[in-house]
Amino acid sequence: MQPLTLELIQLEQIKREKARRHFGRFVPQLKPDYQMTWFHEVICDRLQRFAAGDIKKLMVFMPPQHGKSELSTRSLPAYLFGVNPDLRVAVLSYSASKAKEFNREIQQRIVSPRYQALFPHVRLASAKDEAVTRTTERFDIVGYGGSLKTVGRQGPLTGDPVDIAILDDLLKDRLEAQSMTIRENTWNWLVDVVETRFHNHSQLLYVTTRWDEDDPAARFLKRDNYFSPSNPKGWEVISFPALKTADIVPYDYRGIDEALWPERHSQERMEAIRKDSPISFNSLYQQDPRPSSEALIYPDWIEVDDFPHCDVNFYGLDFGYSNDPTALVRIGINGRDMYLDELIYERGLTNLDILQRAHVVGLKKSEEVIADSAEPKSIEEISRGATTQAGEWLSGLNISACTKGAGSIIAGIQKLSEYTVHYTKRSINLRQEIRKYQWIMAGGLATNTPIDSYNHALDAVRSAVYTKYDSPKRGGVRLHTIPMQKRRRLDY
Repeated sequence: MQPLTLELIQLEQIKREKARRHFGRFVPQLKPDYQMTWFHEVICDRLQRFAAGDIKKLMVFMPPQHGKSELSTRSLPAYLFGVNPDLRVAVLSYSASKAKEFNREIQQRIVSPRYQALFPHVRLASAKDEAVTRTTERFDIVGYGGSLKTVGRQGPLTGDPVDIAILDDLLKDRLEAQSMTIRENTWNWLVDVVETRFHNHSQLLYVTTRWDEDDPAARFLKRDNYFSPSNPKGWEVISFPALKTADIVPYDYRGIDEALWPERHSQERMEAIRKDSPISFNSLYQQDPRPSSEALIYPDWIEVDDFPHCDVNFYGLDFGYSNDPTALVRIGINGRDMYLDELIYERGLTNLDILQRAHVVGLKKSEEVIADSAEPKSIEEISRGATTQAGEWLSGLNISACTKGAGSIIAGIQKLSEYTVHYTKRSINLRQEIRKYQWIMAGGLATNTPIDSYNHALDAVRSAVYTKYDSPKRGGVRLHTIPMQKRRRLDY
């Protein structure tokens, strides 16, 4: 052991003082084994500015296993209390168990000898401090007004206002991210529960890997936009793709396709993941959740302002109720151009509700509706008409069942590929489905099997068009005008 000298004591005092003044020096002082790289230093610099109050809203996008939670969620709260023990901090994650884990880890750092050497005034409750809370859901700073609450998604956040909220991966995995219900519930919870605890000077830190174009990060940015001198309430965002893209980023000097942390996640490993699962790689590792164009089933449909006059008009109807929406789409055809207009997209509709909505959007008795054949009772009830609770008679629709059977899904997709398809700007849910409806990928190549999700309005369209024009049972005539680049996906 090196003998203790005055010089070593002074050197240690200087290191401790630097650790108190800057978060980037605090982390290695607290955890000497932490491997601090250049991009960790960039993050620490932003977190220091956040701790100083210079940044009000900060997003950090990083691939998994690159050290983001250690900096932002485990170490930063401890540093914040060292600087200001009166802060009221909330740490939020995708589950209560994960939030409690963060709580325990933050407490471990605060009670450690290294932390106490830096901030001896920050103390957590012991057995004799009966009036001070210390659990895995909340702890208070003894002698000060500061506290930390950890809450899982959808959990309560009542009581004191929140000065700083740290959001760490609010969506657990791709399965959650692809659930429209979970995304919607998460966003409503953020707005209705979390943000109601904020005040004028509250700060928000969101660290995550991107999963979806409609994840909470995307919604925050759509609502608040990016920080700029003209938009001081916007978000400052730093994003690190696992492999560097061609984008010019002032804090990232890597060459194109250079790995972010090659010592742990080499370029070769990242390339292999990109080849095997390009969709997951784009979102999880590159922070760019747009799907690969090769994976999209309808990559070239066109958005238009309005639904034009069409020579042929009919409707596709897909039934839903609790988990899935009922979708009604108007379909118009002029030659080889097809136009789509979303009219109904709603959960919890009874057959009477569907009939009422159809009358509201102007669907006429003479117009043809082709509906999901899995609901013969619903088709019959909607065909007969019904009386509302107010005593109003609603005439039935000209509705019939679609044709289903072996190969009908692929045949329907193939039929749609014969048209140049347009959809109206107001078809919001249809547009989301178009951007998410994908082929199952294998070895980086699209298979002949669609993923059975994000396809409620699209199923209404596909089955109606296939039934009307291509179904042997309905006397449809198959056309063979598919461009060669589309046929390669659909050959079967």
